[in-house]
Amino acid sequence: MKTGTWIGLVGMISLGCMAGSASADVIFTFGYTDLSGSFDGESTFTAEAVDLPGLRSAGDVTRLVDPAGSANFDDGFVSRSDHAGVAISIDVTDIGEASASGAGEFLLTDADGDRISGAISGLWSTPGLGALVFSGVLSEVTLIDTGIQDGTFDGVDGGEMLMDFSPASEPFEGAIVQLLLPLGAPGFFGAPFEGVSTLVSAEIVPTPGSAALLMLGGLAAWRRRR
Repeated sequence: MKTGTWIGLVGMISLGCMAGSASADVIFTFGYTDLSGSFDGESTFTAEAVDLPGLRSAGDVTRLVDPAGSANFDDGFVSRSDHAGVAISIDVTDIGEASASGAGEFLLTDADGDRISGAISGLWSTPGLGALVFSGVLSEVTLIDTGIQDGTFDGVDGGEMLMDFSPASEPFEGAIVQLLLPLGAPGFFGAPFEGVSTLVSAEIVPTPGSAALLMLGGLAAWRRRR
């Protein structure tokens, strides 16, 4: 799906969100477009970064507190790195006509193998427009410097984010994540699908109380750096 269409969908779902997010101290965000989304037809949704014809994942991980910085991952970044990637897995349960529960985990990996991971929980719904949406919170978010010990989350295509958020301490709690994809299968999780363009956007906050504010407000905005 074209970036402009994605932005339009996110804007419709995020109406009224800025007031909620303004009350929460967001320390960093991440967002990726054109992940490859799949559903096994029974209980598991996955999304991963790919570099395929017509589906070239891109995104960024951006620190909003001083010192600000952004790790950039341009179209098809996985083909230019031995380490960088995105992996999301969500179990889909209690599937109804237009809603379902979801819980799982996410993993982001940078250019030299550093990792950001955490747990996901929330709800699936459909706003129409042929879209499937997941909105929820992230918990147990940790940043691990497993590659070169440089203390930064490094973009494949330039830029970096300092991983030390002291005096805030890990694991971080309180974030909102939304996943959107055009439905290629009949019904609400009515059949398996794979290779469907998927967007993920999230905000990370240091305190548990901020999670409720983000959940009420939704995600502030979708930022995609090229």
